[in-house]
Amino acid sequence: MGFFDTWKIEPIKAGKSMDTKALLYENISKQEKLLAGEKVTGVKGKPIRSWFKGGRFNPSVAIYSLFDGQTAKVEPGKEAECLAAFKQALIDGELDKYIALVAKKRGRA
Repeated sequence: MGFFDTWKIEPIKAGKSMDTKALLYENISKQEKLLAGEKVTGVKGKPIRSWFKGGRFNPSVAIYSLFDGQTAKVEPGKEAECLAAFKQALIDGELDKYIALVAKKRGRA
């Protein structure tokens, strides 16, 4: 008997990585957890960075800034409100052109 028969293991094909929009939804979920005070780590086990820093909002997908390095001003204490509005903008399709640009940079266009 061979390895696969003995161990009853079947190789699984690696799936394609998430599309850019799905990845952005996942990142929003992680940012919501960060704002709620939870510890959130990335794939390497290191804490992820907040999109909110110094009163600025800079969302990203993978290593790419969604707004090409530009940031938006957010008043302290309004981060959760900003993130909720951002999520709604994603749902409403307002961010589609930005997502398309990032998808192209990621080679997923």
